[in-house]
Amino acid sequence: MKTLILIRHAHALSCGEARVNSDAQRPLSPQGCQTARQTATRLQERNLKPQLLLHSPLLRAAQTAQIIAPVLQVPLQQANELNGFLSDNEVTDFLREQLKHHDTLAAVGHNPNVSCVYQQLTGQFVPFKPGAFAVIQLDDNLSVQSVILGE
Repeated sequence: MKTLILIRHAHALSCGEARVNSDAQRPLSPQGCQTARQTATRLQERNLKPQLLLHSPLLRAAQTAQIIAPVLQVPLQQANELNGFLSDNEVTDFLREQLKHHDTLAAVGHNPNVSCVYQQLTGQFVPFKPGAFAVIQLDDNLSVQSVILGE
């Protein structure tokens, strides 16, 4: 069995609020930091222990991952494939490839990719709110066996 944990980054400030010129530099809001901590706690309560936590290079996703990683005691790795600019198929293929090397993998990314990857894997569309997550259990052929949604 394989486990994929899809996480949408937590709430971020707008460019104006953060006084940054680039969407990539938008930081988490105070609410977003709190939501990321809650997400980490909810994942920890489910005894989930990813072998690796991948994250988008965009600041808000990196910060979300940096809050979650110490709680789950998991190493972080930046993955440009999660930056929100690739097609949903490319992101899904990337995550499937990563699951060949890890039994339990977590990934922090952006919408619409997170929702669309979830849909490609499960056949159901879920509009992920900031900080929301899905725990997807897959068999060795990467067919979905069960899903847990959390906010």
